[in-house]
Amino acid sequence: MMNHRVYWRPHLYELFIAANLAIVFLMLIKHTYAVATTLPGIFQTLGLSFVLQAAGGILARLIIAALTGKLRAYLSIVRRPAWLIETVRLLVFSTLAVHVYVWIKTVVPLLHPRLFDQQLWDLDRAMCFGVSPNILALSLFSNHAVLRFVDATYGDLFLWSLSIAIGYFLSAPSNRLRVAFVTANVLMWTVGAWLYLLIPSLGPAYRFPDIWFQYSHVLSHTQELQAGLWHNYSAVMKMQLPGAKDSSVNLLFGIAAFPSLHVGMQTLVYLWFRRLWTWGEVIFAIFVLVIFLGALITGWHYLIDLFAGILLAWGSWVFAAERFRILRFVHLRRIL
Repeated sequence: MMNHRVYWRPHLYELFIAANLAIVFLMLIKHTYAVATTLPGIFQTLGLSFVLQAAGGILARLIIAALTGKLRAYLSIVRRPAWLIETVRLLVFSTLAVHVYVWIKTVVPLLHPRLFDQQLWDLDRAMCFGVSPNILALSLFSNHAVLRFVDATYGDLFLWSLSIAIGYFLSAPSNRLRVAFVTANVLMWTVGAWLYLLIPSLGPAYRFPDIWFQYSHVLSHTQELQAGLWHNYSAVMKMQLPGAKDSSVNLLFGIAAFPSLHVGMQTLVYLWFRRLWTWGEVIFAIFVLVIFLGALITGWHYLIDLFAGILLAWGSWVFAAERFRILRFVHLRRIL
């Protein structure tokens, strides 16, 4: 997959997304119109966001290349038709992947209404010798200053880390690396969405709210967001009623706990950066730890959700890295 040569055949991740999109249409036959009409909105919002993040990564690389005397080499790559065409494909199919993901996650309560929160809670306690990891995390980090920090940064940290990762990889000179990363990313998020459907759960803050209500004065932002997601969850449940309008549902406000793709995303990027960028490895190792603890403290996830997210990220990384033979490069940093 050389940068100077256009690769016209469908990539595996493109076929995978197309197949999953077809399944979503068939699965939601009663809501096919809604699935189709929400796609332009996804492109206008998240698609545009991907473009801006990629542009930010390109700008950052241009500045670094200028400072290190490699500006001409980088420009010669990113102006090639093969690199530009591949960029468009990556952006389009990444946006389609998001569309598939949010629809699966949103309609989980319609397709599989049973919840497994109690079982996940009991499994957590069994793994920790009768102690709930969520309660333990709240007890260890009960300092109000710490809780306010977690409350203020948990969601924003995830969004910022996502922007860093997307900007870094979509702006990379190597098409091989870019396609490998998107393949792993698509695999993790899509398989994760189907696991939401297989083992539906809301999360401990929803199943055992009394534990977290006593911290509402220091977790106000988190609980406001959780309330918004619950309102949307209720709107989803009404979709099965006669005359209900799909337009009242926010696709970005789905609720699902198992597995945790927030910690999974941090882990996936960390695994790539171990071979590519030392500072990125350090930064995302910190992100993994902060998101891991934050998910327990705020009640978004059970401990088993976090372990499942990490395992899914590792499996997706291994699959993509082996398929594109990324790990066989002795001097991997040279493909950047």
